[in-house]
Amino acid sequence: MPTFKNTDLPNISAPNQAEGDTLWKDFKKGNPEAFEQLVNHFYPILISYGQRLVRDKDFAQDCLQDFFIDLWSRRERLDDVQSVQAYLFLAYRRRLFREKERSPWYKLATEFNDDFDFEGQFSIETYLIENEVEHENLKKLQHHLNSLSKRQREAIYLRFNQDLAYDEIAKIMAINHQSAINLVYEALRLLRKNWFLTLLLAFL
Repeated sequence: MPTFKNTDLPNISAPNQAEGDTLWKDFKKGNPEAFEQLVNHFYPILISYGQRLVRDKDFAQDCLQDFFIDLWSRRERLDDVQSVQAYLFLAYRRRLFREKERSPWYKLATEFNDDFDFEGQFSIETYLIENEVEHENLKKLQHHLNSLSKRQREAIYLRFNQDLAYDEIAKIMAINHQSAINLVYEALRLLRKNWFLTLLLAFL
């Protein structure tokens, strides 16, 4: 299996559904090249997600390396999955939460609960432009993300940065399908409202 000496892997885009299915099946059969491709494809986006969840790069990195090592050791017992990307996000998220709860340092520093500190850094401009919400100062929307709840920011991140479906977001965040939709739509409603107020104040 590949080593993790160089964790600054290139930011390779995730494979499409068909490519992901093929890699997953080959990885489960013990193909080290397939596993290495999975790592190369998903390590960058998973570590970015993990750092937003725990705000601790070293902790997120250690957990992710252990996660992939454990994934390789359990490969023959893993089931087929509908979406490799959604499965990896869900499994890594669970591992982060589990390890954080076990960590004596984190227990002393803060009581861990589901209202974790999710750092929202997104690129929702594309979505808004596609929906005819254009303006030369569109980037100002970034700071309005701070007005969203942490769960709304995570849902927005998974929906627009990672292009995950609502049912996949629901599984990852351990909520029902409708709640995932509500989180995203309410977040967008608040962003549009704040953006309108920004334009209004600028005009006045």
